[in-house]
Amino acid sequence: MEIADIVLEVKKEIESFRKKNPDGVVIIWWATATGKSKLSILLSEYFDEEIISADSRQIFRYMDIGTDKVPNDILKKIPHHQINIVNPDETYTSGQRKNDVYKIIPDILARKRLPMIVGGTWLYIDTVYKNFSMPDIPPDIKLRDELFAKEEKEPWILHKELMKLDPEEASKLHPKSTRYIVRALEIYYKSGQKKTDTFISQPPQRPLLMLWLRREKEDTNKKINARVREMMKWWLVEEVKWLLKKWYTKNLQSMQWIGYKEVIEFLEGKYDYDEMEDRIKITTHQLAKKQRSRFRRYIAEGLQSPRTNVTYKVRKLS
Repeated sequence: MEIADIVLEVKKEIESFRKKNPDGVVIIWWATATGKSKLSILLSEYFDEEIISADSRQIFRYMDIGTDKVPNDILKKIPHHQINIVNPDETYTSGQRKNDVYKIIPDILARKRLPMIVGGTWLYIDTVYKNFSMPDIPPDIKLRDELFAKEEKEPWILHKELMKLDPEEASKLHPKSTRYIVRALEIYYKSGQKKTDTFISQPPQRPLLMLWLRREKEDTNKKINARVREMMKWWLVEEVKWLLKKWYTKNLQSMQWIGYKEVIEFLEGKYDYDEMEDRIKITTHQLAKKQRSRFRRYIAEGLQSPRTNVTYKVRKLS
């Protein structure tokens, strides 16, 4: 069963949900290459919807191919939010994301349209699903640069540092999750508080329909491989060259994303074209595995202790 085969079933589920919850929000989630964006676009034939991207990479302007953004003709046809909102050398925290999304949702509802959150960045989805209270601590670029430089000089040193200051948060993060570790350390250094003490889960502000698109690992990996091949045809290498010419240096957080990092290393002569493509596939497989692992907690909650005001649905794909 593919995306086109489940559209009418999902349509009925959304209609039933909206009848009971006219102020509700639909969230379509699971790992990369599942078909979330395709489903949201097909559903636009039946709903006056506006899509809120829950992809932490698609916030960056000019980074289109490597982030697999929805084509411009679709963006013009269906309103999308949280896409192309910052430049590659700018920062955008989860706190900023939450503040923005909590303004966007009521605006969409005021237009009598359906808010639909679509993506695979669990932290972004958590801002609505978990409704975390978040510290109002803006990014400190100088501190971040110092921490990233420290990590580059001695890998995993920041994770060890966080383990001493906030062991509960450190235990949730892989030592290579430098971006998240830096943010946790930034919160501690700027406020004196642990991230675990400031990020407190609360009931969702509005009714949620959590739609899980389940695709098995083997099938997902096939989809990923096909997507990477398409990205190469769509001139991913040329996109990276253009970004570098615009002085978006390779050390930027955005340029360390999957696809961009490997292309930069290819351009530096670290490996050949075929190896670059293989490395992009492998790292994307690893990302999908991490996403599945993190999202399984949603599934467990839905089965064992469903959250108030949340409707859980699953659609299996093959």
